[in-house]
Amino acid sequence: MSTWAEPNPVASRPGDWAQPDFFSIRLSREWRFWRLLWMMVLPPEGGRTIPTPSGYALILVVLGLGTAAYNTASNILFMALSLLLSSLILSGFLSWLNFRGVRWRLNLPASFRAGEKADLQIELSNAKRMLPTYNICFNVRTKRQRKRERVLLESRLDPGASRRLDWVFRPQQRGVDTIIVSGLESQFPFGFLHKSMGGGIKCPITVVPSRVEYEFQPPVGLHAHRRGEISRRPGSGAELINIRRYQEGDPQRLVHWKASARLRRLMIRQMAEETREGYLIFVESPSSLWQEGEQFEKFCSFAGSLAEDLFRQGSLTGYALNADPVNPVKRLQDLNRFLKALAVLKPIDHYQPAPDITGYNLITFRPGAGGAVLAYIGGNPVGTA
Repeated sequence: MSTWAEPNPVASRPGDWAQPDFFSIRLSREWRFWRLLWMMVLPPEGGRTIPTPSGYALILVVLGLGTAAYNTASNILFMALSLLLSSLILSGFLSWLNFRGVRWRLNLPASFRAGEKADLQIELSNAKRMLPTYNICFNVRTKRQRKRERVLLESRLDPGASRRLDWVFRPQQRGVDTIIVSGLESQFPFGFLHKSMGGGIKCPITVVPSRVEYEFQPPVGLHAHRRGEISRRPGSGAELINIRRYQEGDPQRLVHWKASARLRRLMIRQMAEETREGYLIFVESPSSLWQEGEQFEKFCSFAGSLAEDLFRQGSLTGYALNADPVNPVKRLQDLNRFLKALAVLKPIDHYQPAPDITGYNLITFRPGAGGAVLAYIGGNPVGTA
């Protein structure tokens, strides 16, 4: 028995293509015509057609003209009535052709930060072979910020071409949100009907805490930040510890030319590693210290801003949140993982202190007077925000 299937047209990941529900349906040959004809009368979920103000005016003219033609039995009035009705039908058919073959996807930036602009792009593609696409519009919003914004295709999109439509998004607060791109809308071709098609894109995003102004003065003395100590492990320091044979991928600046000439093969200088003891950021959020509000948001922003700056200086060794184990920070991905953890951080009621963390310059945070947030190392205040 012949059946038809309807796949899910909503893309849930950046880079996935979406298309109108109307054209995502796959039909067997014998059911295709009747199913398409039925969908013209009863569109799938998300598809609707609403007259514009000029469309309502045209409908009123059609009703008046039809009444006059019926009462006078004038052939000219019946011809004018037929012309107006055919313009409505032609408008719907041309609108259907305009939507056909159109698909789109959402390109997201690498990260989102509260209070800062993020440039998003809707990539629109026209898969039709002969006909261009005109006057396409998207409605975009997020779950938190329900106000819709319109992204419009201002010029025609030729067959087989694609174009990127820009949307500037500014998240207002940290946390998890979802970007929603509604299905296509258009008033093409005559502006009598506002037609929308189902289908869309839903992409979850994580908004990291905003940057905040702060002061940070590390202590000087035995517990200060020490750097430049020499290790006997291979690294990129300045002290020579060995000479070894050249391997593919070794930088040419490390070639030891005298040893290479003597041994008649390329030799590489192996340098000692300079150890850099850095800081570990320890974030605790018991509800006995922190309550959700402006001060807690400043606390998350302070921890994130300090972590970013220490990472750029090469002084951040790791981080720990509440009772979680210590996570080392060696790459940018590790820092981003910490920022995303701060994005969803909340005060916790049943808090168990983390085990002792030793061997680090441990940075902790406590609430201060007047909504301030204080940073400590070894019980000594070293920063404020």
